[in-house]
Amino acid sequence: MKFSTLHLGYLDELSSLILKSTDPVFIREKLNLILDHYQVINYESHYSHAFWRARKCIDENGFDNISELGPPPKELTREGRLNEVNDPILYTSINQYSTLDEIKAEEGDHIHIVAYEQLTDRPIRCGTIGEITHMNRWGTGLTSETVGNLLNKFMSSMPHEFGKSFVFTDSFLSSLLKDKNAKNTNYIHSRILANLIFSRNPGLDAIAYSGVALESSRNYAIKPSSAEHSLQMQASFVLKIIKKYKYGMYDFQIIKNAKGEEHDGRFIW
Repeated sequence: MKFSTLHLGYLDELSSLILKSTDPVFIREKLNLILDHYQVINYESHYSHAFWRARKCIDENGFDNISELGPPPKELTREGRLNEVNDPILYTSINQYSTLDEIKAEEGDHIHIVAYEQLTDRPIRCGTIGEITHMNRWGTGLTSETVGNLLNKFMSSMPHEFGKSFVFTDSFLSSLLKDKNAKNTNYIHSRILANLIFSRNPGLDAIAYSGVALESSRNYAIKPSSAEHSLQMQASFVLKIIKKYKYGMYDFQIIKNAKGEEHDGRFIW
């Protein structure tokens, strides 16, 4: 990888200006500048566990069709954490409890959960943000041992000042994607950043980022076309939250479990 980094002092000032701004033109311009001096780590993912997706439902019956748990139709898509209006994305997590925290599940809520599995011959190309930060702090990555070892080798070869700027940049961009208060500004920073990452890296199928509710988890924002091509439903069930504890722990009761789905996406209970 051959690229230059911005000076750490300048990055520190620039990140503060971006955080204070709600001007989309300014934010896009400055994030573009930062991305000019940053390399989005990307890799082909062959994930062997579930991608979890959860939605609150009105009662124990859950939803009728898997489409109601996937990305919304383009014409009904509002701005979200990593998507613009009329530009849907499939939000998933590799941690089931994290999905409950992210939708702010409460005692008495009914939740419909789908687990997607990746088809073995359908890789997903992911751009990952925050992996460098986690590696720098804890010595291991969150994505995979292979990616972690490659990043460790890459970071070990960096000059000291270069490395500090690179880690700072990754930490700042990661903070935008996982900001718990991003809804207060209509996700303007995170969705502009995601839009830039996808547009600058058209081969990406997904962006992997640290969990919003549970930082040690990994969330995946997957393009709908990529999800349709590479994922299939592994499980679908409706549960009721019996007890909510601190630190993302829940007691719940599974109310119903789908046997599969029809060709048109309707659940078979």
